[in-house]
Amino acid sequence: MGPHAGSVTVPGTNKKVITVGAFDDCIFPGGCYSGRGPTQECICKPEITAPGSNIRSCSSTWYLDGRKYCIKSGTSMAAPVVSGAIALLLEKEPHLTNVEVKMRLKNCARNLNLPKYQQGWGMIDVNLLLT
Repeated sequence: MGPHAGSVTVPGTNKKVITVGAFDDCIFPGGCYSGRGPTQECICKPEITAPGSNIRSCSSTWYLDGRKYCIKSGTSMAAPVVSGAIALLLEKEPHLTNVEVKMRLKNCARNLNLPKYQQGWGMIDVNLLLT
């Protein structure tokens, strides 16, 4: 677990996995809770970052007195942003391979001017990904 170098864990260390970091530009640049690369095999991780702080999400009703939504933070909030963007991309272009999807993500990322082991290619730009 983050935020120190080499703290990305399995399955995120696999070269075929798209590892997503959480970003919070207001409180902790790069998200204080995100695992960081590189891996033991010197693979740069995460590949990409997405918003991951103060995200309105569903909650377990047993936990929050019946409220259906709550505010959460972490890579578990950032990864669905990237997964959803990839789903929209594949809906639009179903012929893309996994390598082509990774290259599209790389080409649509906005540089955050952070170390690569912290931001990967940068922050996902979903609009750019889908154009």
